[in-house]
Amino acid sequence: MNELKILGTEKVGNFKFTGIEGGFGENKKAMLVRDIAVIHGKEVRQINQAINMNRKRFKDGIDVIDFLNQSNGFRKFAEDNGLIGSNRTQHVYLLSERGYAKLLKILEDDKAWEIYDELVDNYFNMRYVIQKQDSYMITDPVQRAKRWIEEQEEHQVKLAMAKQETKDVQDNTPISSKDYQVLSRKIGQKLDRYLSQHQIYNKNQVALLRWDLNNAILKAAG
Repeated sequence: MNELKILGTEKVGNFKFTGIEGGFGENKKAMLVRDIAVIHGKEVRQINQAINMNRKRFKDGIDVIDFLNQSNGFRKFAEDNGLIGSNRTQHVYLLSERGYAKLLKILEDDKAWEIYDELVDNYFNMRYVIQKQDSYMITDPVQRAKRWIEEQEEHQVKLAMAKQETKDVQDNTPISSKDYQVLSRKIGQKLDRYLSQHQIYNKNQVALLRWDLNNAILKAAG
């Protein structure tokens, strides 16, 4: 079950309503039918009736949550936050953005769609905008702190990637011709000392050994 939490009073244009997050997925915002009714100038019973008449179209946990449905486990949350107004109430609906869109298709109201667009831009999608803002631009202290932590994590990831890229470049950088000459000469000098110390004088074998070493250096140099 996705945890629900009250975000407080949200304001979009001239509309004020209770912001709610969760229930339909992590960080997913939702709206109470009672707030939707006020915003669209309708009674709660009219919105509930529209949902009930088309209930099969609204998928539980995806489009709608009924706080009075004992099976979903959200009733206590609704009671603790004063979302159940009357004992005679049969349904207390919470709609996701998708559920809200389905409701508007049923209402067939052009003005309603204009309001919906405003809510999508300035409420349902605001979490994404906040996440993409720099922490110093966010006024809410909690959100600013969360974004700062995310920025530090992103910085560490980028730093690790940069180090790996540098290592990859270093690992794959070919030996320059100058370095090759120096390396070849150093190895040749050590080979001469080794041959002398161990009294190895067979010219054919020494020549073959030098040829193998030079080929190995050339291959390593790319």
